Amino acid sequence: MKKFSIIHIPLLSFFSKDLYQDVGLYWKGLNFTYLLLLLAVCLIPTMIKAHIAFSNFIDNDAPKVVEQVPEITITDGEVSIKEPQPYYITNPENGHILAILDTTDTINSLEDTDALCLVTKNSVIYRKDKFQTQTIDLTKVENFALDSARITGWLNTTKKFFVITIYPFALLGSYCYRIVQALIYAAIGLLFAYWCKATLSYKTLIRLAIVAVTPCIIVGTVLGLVGVYLPPLVYLLVALAYLFFAVKANSQTMPPQEQIQAEVRDESSVSKVRDFKEFQNLCL
Repeated sequence: MKKFSIIHIPLLSFFSKDLYQDVGLYWKGLNFTYLLLLLAVCLIPTMIKAHIAFSNFIDNDAPKVVEQVPEITITDGEVSIKEPQPYYITNPENGHILAILDTTDTINSLEDTDALCLVTKNSVIYRKDKFQTQTIDLTKVENFALDSARITGWLNTTKKFFVITIYPFALLGSYCYRIVQALIYAAIGLLFAYWCKATLSYKTLIRLAIVAVTPCIIVGTVLGLVGVYLPPLVYLLVALAYLFFAVKANSQTMPPQEQIQAEVRDESSVSKVRDFKEFQNLCL
């Protein structure tokens, strides 16, 4: 009979042999709903931390760069600014060039500069990575204006909706990753079951793998909040150790059906002994 529920897993998964036996013997399904709930809860403090960091960047660091942006207008596909050119936007902390605005064709590529972006008379060129650049054609833009105030407004709007926007995608990505992880761990669990001589189905091992990875998810969340990040290999070894512990725990118990049959046999034996003693008493 089932003794525990999903509310017991976050705590008992760290040490309870009884929990792993209960999950292996009596639980149904794959525990995917539990996994989703666990990740949803654990992601909340992470999102709060990310929101605080992003807000600090918008309020303290971004203005130092944004205030350097001049008024840029695009009319019939041609860019223009009032400032002398080439115009440079730099990182105020180290002086590195972040962007160049030049509509005079003095600079027409990023090859001879470390800048991340170049705005020319008819295009925007930016670095995709260390070796590639991408060009956006502006010739079809009829009328557009950009300045530091407009960028600041965009950033403030982004700050307000940052967590609401990113949370579902972060949860979905984490959920898919953990499901794949559980499937792989369950396959490894088949080897553990063979070594421990435990009769466990792949479905049961998926259920146990999700419980076994719970301590890693919780510890990883807590350590991430204080800025401590362990190598992925550590979490892999710990999760597999818990899975082995779970398989070993279930190897020491009989499946429910066998247990029921054993109990029936025991009751039958007791009944036979009782009947025999009654027969002896009648004979005497």
